[in-house]
Amino acid sequence: MGRDKRRLMGLSASVLMALALSMSAAGCGQKIRYGEEQAASGPGELVGRSDALNLGFSGGPSPDFEPRDGGAGNPFDCDADCRAYCEGLPFENPIDRAICPALWGAGLDTRPVVPEEACRRLFIDTRGRFPSYWEIAEACLGRDLGETVTELLLSEDFVFEGQRRWADLLGYNNVAVSVERIYDADKLVGKLYSGLVRFDEFVEVVSAHPVFTRRLNDAADRAEALFTLFVGRPPFANERADMANLYSIWNNGYHDDPMLGERLPDAFVEHRCVGPDGSIDEDTAGTCTSVLWGFHRVILKPDFRAKDNLTWSGNLTPKEWAILQTPGKIIGAWPEVWEHMVSEVVRQYLGYDLAKYSPEVIKELVEYVLEHGGDIRAAHYAVLTSSLYLQSTDCGEGGCEEDAPPWTFGPLKQTEAEQWVDSVSRLLGYEPGACDHRIPEPDELLESIGGYELVNDSRWTFRQGRNGQVVDRRYSDLVRTLGGCPDNLTSGRFKAVSILNTASQEAFVAELCNPLSNDGKGVPVEVLLPHGMSERTKLDEGVANEVLDYQVGQFLGRLPTDAEREMANESSNLCVPKPCTAGTFARGLCFSLLSSSEMLFY
Repeated sequence: MGRDKRRLMGLSASVLMALALSMSAAGCGQKIRYGEEQAASGPGELVGRSDALNLGFSGGPSPDFEPRDGGAGNPFDCDADCRAYCEGLPFENPIDRAICPALWGAGLDTRPVVPEEACRRLFIDTRGRFPSYWEIAEACLGRDLGETVTELLLSEDFVFEGQRRWADLLGYNNVAVSVERIYDADKLVGKLYSGLVRFDEFVEVVSAHPVFTRRLNDAADRAEALFTLFVGRPPFANERADMANLYSIWNNGYHDDPMLGERLPDAFVEHRCVGPDGSIDEDTAGTCTSVLWGFHRVILKPDFRAKDNLTWSGNLTPKEWAILQTPGKIIGAWPEVWEHMVSEVVRQYLGYDLAKYSPEVIKELVEYVLEHGGDIRAAHYAVLTSSLYLQSTDCGEGGCEEDAPPWTFGPLKQTEAEQWVDSVSRLLGYEPGACDHRIPEPDELLESIGGYELVNDSRWTFRQGRNGQVVDRRYSDLVRTLGGCPDNLTSGRFKAVSILNTASQEAFVAELCNPLSNDGKGVPVEVLLPHGMSERTKLDEGVANEVLDYQVGQFLGRLPTDAEREMANESSNLCVPKPCTAGTFARGLCFSLLSSSEMLFY
């Protein structure tokens, strides 16, 4: 069937569906649009609590400990004196307690905490953007840091950051998987990061979720992907073969969606290991059975829903989903799965694999999460309030010791592409558009009214093109150049520091800041100046420092250093042609600050 004919059929079906919905809206004349709430469909709907597992978390930041006198400085050799020293310290944080033998007990120390730096790091890690100094002062400085972290973890921004992270892990792509399944999986991740689902429950549902099974070719691939995703390693040959038996009934196909009026890629269940009378065929049942971790079978009997011995996954019952989730039930109780989960949380925030150096930390962290009912937010809280996280990246004038363990200085990480663009745009009051991790390929849905409504209800925006409204690609084009907004089909997320990246970032900043002060270019100069200052104000050292105070506080979330003040003074005295203005200085300073390494690494 040709593309134009499919599009006509899709539009016709959507028009009829929209008409039916509008006529059934309780007679009140309101049209029910096809948006986020209507799109989510899948097994994720069947799980979740109404109240969160936790509203707060025990422990918090520990006191600032002194290293043990006489420690040899060897983090891998904790003797009796070292252990006794650690046992006598009043730990609040489980990570601090576990790392002590390799840190304070060994005679090593952390870097002095700089509150502004720690608060800025917390914002970008949990809210996905850099804050201004005034936001930091209001939300963080002078407050109990444990309370601040709890508040950040209970925010919608934290949930969204978790959803975007799992979109990469699960490879969301609406060309390969039904967009309705993607929306369901995204809501499931939202429940996980809201404390409404235990981590082992999440593992169970994902193990048989169409967004996972439809993404892979065959049973063996699904078994391997399950281990890689949740165990943190590929399966051994016998594990792969045995677990593949439980995935043998999954089949990749297509389903005609009446709401969208389009044919969507989706998962089906093939009724294998069943005889002609519908009973289990013992001669073939072994190919649907796992025996490596106990006796488990995944067999569904066909009924009126089946067509050509296949049943669409959208027609499955909760009981059938429970059977299909057997692989997740098996591994969900494994210590390795919980250890891998907390190890990834640690890596996410610290930037290195602490489990490789100190397995005791991972064991302690798993116990802490289980004490909080399997709520993964507990792991995030423990890391974000640990002494390893709450220390400075600045090693002082002498620099960091060459062989110093990574846990003796603060984490330094590269900013994600979306986080950088979102931060720069927000700080300058610029609206570049957005991309939506649930719909990497929005144009594929625009062939029907329902699909258009869904894209319009998403984070994607439209702009006027030559022939009408088109998806605004300004944001995604830039961010994909920098390694973000992956389509998960031809490209994934990546991080790189290269000439291309640097040129793209500097071009974006130059477009907004307009350092050459070209007429009609860049953001309004008022957003670059302190409140009440005119762009025509004559530039002198006092004005230069006022602008510096404002922009460093707004962009970098701190106060200027003495060296920065000296440079501002020098710039105000050397500027040509005189008399220079506050507006000219502000545009040049904006470019310098927003293209600096402090905006690319944090």
